[in-house]
Amino acid sequence: MNAAKEEYVMKIIHAVIVVVAGGLCLSACAGMQKNIGTQRIVERMPGSMPSWAEKSEWDKNDQLYFTGAVTNAYDRALGLREARAEGEKKVIEKIRAKIRTEFGKAIEGQKQENALGTYVKDVIAKVSENVEISGISQSEQYIEKVEERVSHGVRYLYNCHVLLTLSREDYLEARRRVFEGALQKAQAQRNVKAEVSLRNAFDRLGEPRATPTPKEETGQEEPAKE
Repeated sequence: MNAAKEEYVMKIIHAVIVVVAGGLCLSACAGMQKNIGTQRIVERMPGSMPSWAEKSEWDKNDQLYFTGAVTNAYDRALGLREARAEGEKKVIEKIRAKIRTEFGKAIEGQKQENALGTYVKDVIAKVSENVEISGISQSEQYIEKVEERVSHGVRYLYNCHVLLTLSREDYLEARRRVFEGALQKAQAQRNVKAEVSLRNAFDRLGEPRATPTPKEETGQEEPAKE
């Protein structure tokens, strides 16, 4: 009888142990599942985040600055390449928009009919979409190594930032190419008024132009030679 009672007690104890162990296991697994996806920065290269990494674009001392960034890259070198590509895309988009804006204001400052102004701005916009921006260079980079919790442990990812620069001189060269391309379109369509408007706009931007102003700009004929 005592043997049977002892066996019964042992079964109860075993059952309790199994239940407690199972509960602890489930609790631990739930805790691990809850932490999956959490991240922490384990290394910064260089040692701290530079102030430029939190900016988008600015200009200083005849230099235009732009940043490019990619987060959670699986490979550091690839992340840096993607960050630079993202930065260069931003440079091109911003410079083209800047050129359109500056020419647009210069065109609106002229006293001319609305249709002409709209046409000239449309020509500028079309040419600017294809203008090449040369002179983009990378001056700095910043990398964060990130540890992320996953189901089988941890993995490492990279947040990559690059600082790109473009000189004022290179910007002006791009703007000049837009002017020349738009001027060629106006000349090809024999639109003298548009050509005059473009030349006047370029003058308003404060750059000397190499090509002479046509007679139609002043509306006067050249005096006859004696």
